[in-house]
Amino acid sequence: MAAGFYDLGATLAEGLRLLHSLRLEHLGYDYENRHLIGNSRDDGSACGFGGCLYTRPASRDDDFTEVAGRLGVERDFGARRSGYLMVSTGFRPPQATELYRLQRGQTVADLDSERLLSVEAGFKAGAWSLSAFSERTRNFIFRDASGFNVSDGKTKSLGLEFSGDWQWGSHTLSLAVSYAAHKYAFTRAAGRGEQIEHGNMMDSAPRWLTNARWRYQPGERWYSEVELNQVGEHYVNAANTAKYEGHVVLNWRGGYQLNRRIDLFARVINLLDERYADRADYAFGSYRYFPAMPIQGYLGFNLAL
Repeated sequence: MAAGFYDLGATLAEGLRLLHSLRLEHLGYDYENRHLIGNSRDDGSACGFGGCLYTRPASRDDDFTEVAGRLGVERDFGARRSGYLMVSTGFRPPQATELYRLQRGQTVADLDSERLLSVEAGFKAGAWSLSAFSERTRNFIFRDASGFNVSDGKTKSLGLEFSGDWQWGSHTLSLAVSYAAHKYAFTRAAGRGEQIEHGNMMDSAPRWLTNARWRYQPGERWYSEVELNQVGEHYVNAANTAKYEGHVVLNWRGGYQLNRRIDLFARVINLLDERYADRADYAFGSYRYFPAMPIQGYLGFNLAL
């Protein structure tokens, strides 16, 4: 992989700036199959009914050359206040597993890079910021009803993001909240018997994401911080027939400076010992969960030599 890029800024008027970036990237895969080609057992014999799960494609080369950039303006509105408007493009070349780890029946995955067009506007004032964005993706890579990796999907997203810090004496409150609707913009039968309809919510894409932290530091020697992480309700299949209810998890961390050379620290993850899933999906008529860890505690120290 090789890439070149630049990032430029120019003053158009007092308090008004033009921003421009461009990136050129080339990615090349040289895939060599040192085994049998096709859908067979490792000894060359045929698999049972329906064939083997995976197909071994023939050796091949794939190259992707892409360009992405952004163009926008930024305006000052007084001390520590500014706004911006940005139009950006982006890309994601196919991964090696998408190109060469093929399901039965597919011998070649002819995939294009995913491409993104986004518009973002935002306002910053001191320690807080608010932004709105709209995004469109084409060449979205997914697995179709035949189990083939294809890249003819489309998605669209619309959302708001807020982050801010507030400080009162020894207390600091930090908040980051995101609300977004990520939707499919095409209709097609997908893998596992699912039907994607135009306007369906993307699976594993919650509308709400929240991170809140309360930090108490009465002096320079010690601090205590409580953190809340929230993942909202979301669909776990592309057909939008199954949901995960989301979760809220509390963490705690603290530290104490014993002397100039030794810092002690501790943290407790999943403070209330909640049962929740790091990831969830739905297939073949049943839910599948990847459980998160239960309550965990850590103690340690930093030593400056």
